[in-house]
Amino acid sequence: MAKADDGVRQEAARLLAVGQPHEAEQLLRDLVRRRRNDLDAMAMLGQVLARRRAFDEALPLIQRAISGDRKRADFHALAGEVLTTWGKAEEGLARFDEALKLHPGYQAAMSGRINALLRLRRLEDAAQAAQDSPDTPMMAGMAARALRRAGDPAAARARLTPHMQATDLPHEAHRTLWFELGHVCDGLQDYPAASAAFTQGNAMSTQPDASGQHERQLEAVLEGFAAEAWPTLPRAECDSDVPVYVVGLPRCGSTLVEQIIASHPDGAGAGELETLAELASGLGPRVAAGLPFPACLMETNELQLSSVAKAYLKVLRRTAPKARRVVDKQLGNLVLAGFAGLLTPNARIIHCTRHPMDLGLSCWTQKFPPETNGWASSQEHIAGMWHNGQRLIDHWSEIQPLPTLEVRYEALVNDLDGQVRRILEFVGLPFDEACLRFWETKRTVLTLSQDQVRRPLYASAVGRHEAWGELLDPLRTALGDAIDTYTSGV
Repeated sequence: MAKADDGVRQEAARLLAVGQPHEAEQLLRDLVRRRRNDLDAMAMLGQVLARRRAFDEALPLIQRAISGDRKRADFHALAGEVLTTWGKAEEGLARFDEALKLHPGYQAAMSGRINALLRLRRLEDAAQAAQDSPDTPMMAGMAARALRRAGDPAAARARLTPHMQATDLPHEAHRTLWFELGHVCDGLQDYPAASAAFTQGNAMSTQPDASGQHERQLEAVLEGFAAEAWPTLPRAECDSDVPVYVVGLPRCGSTLVEQIIASHPDGAGAGELETLAELASGLGPRVAAGLPFPACLMETNELQLSSVAKAYLKVLRRTAPKARRVVDKQLGNLVLAGFAGLLTPNARIIHCTRHPMDLGLSCWTQKFPPETNGWASSQEHIAGMWHNGQRLIDHWSEIQPLPTLEVRYEALVNDLDGQVRRILEFVGLPFDEACLRFWETKRTVLTLSQDQVRRPLYASAVGRHEAWGELLDPLRTALGDAIDTYTSGV
């Protein structure tokens, strides 16, 4: 039996590594039900749940594992990782310290401790911890990040260089080294070396490009929400004006916009909800004889959509039961703007955007979580996603499912006061000074931009692409007229 359980855990680990967390979760849930005292299965299930940000369910499982064996340093370190990612870095730091008391040389806990210090913006402490840590491939990435963030990119590069060809690292850990080296070289203004490092890191992506799938999805949406079909589609009876959908491509400034609204006494941010997409994909099997979305909409009725709208608002309201406006910052809702208009006709959409070259560079140099955003590993595919996004925005502008406001990142940087007033007026909230000091809010931010919105706005990211010159020619060529269209404001 024990051998069979080991096999289940190994299979769950494999599924997690290849980007199938839901399948891994089901295996582990079944194992935990059958083997209530399997501490490793509990901890692993907690890790899987944390991967999909179900932190309030993940942490109790890991704590149960710790209660079963308080001398397991790996359980304490896992709790520290979950707490830190959840935005509770002080508590996470205490867990890492406990793990290191039990196992002083435990590198996962050392790395996690440095990360928690960085989240708390204790940069000098993080840099000192990096200097004190063993010079091993496993520690190199986090140590270099701490040194870079503390303002010493040369030391960070020296820490990384000996380990770039390590052969005993897990795939994702090795990929992390290349992305960190890219950021270090970028900071040193050695753009050829940075480009080479990011190229290598992106080449190690295990997520295949899904541009063909994106194209098919786009065509289905454009057909299902065609201008002539739009007036005939059923609508929910829903008068709520609480939802604010913030949409766009990654690295467009959307987290900043969410943070501005969430800083208002009557505003809140729900983060990147998957709810709208889940409701859309489940609509056909429930009410339209299995028709795919959005073709199934023609077979639905007002009553059914009203029920779906109620389910969506119930999830949204869990975040902030009394807020007048709640932001759903799932960027992929750009594809579902028409569906959002049918469900919540009094809502608002904010479309965040940014110079396509700056946005493209930021995506290409970002190490996204495993098995996500495979398109970002290629400059040409990034440009393709930009063009697809513009096709969608142009279409929604034609049929106008919901009032939409475009917010440009450059405008926020150049005129924060004016843009904050514009955003608040659009969503129907009175101006409040707290929104200008968005970095002071204590809310938890779980996106990749969490560090940026914890400090005042800075202008260094505007025009960042210019220094890279011909190294970004593949992106520039693939974008074509999109660059002039954006800069001319058309």
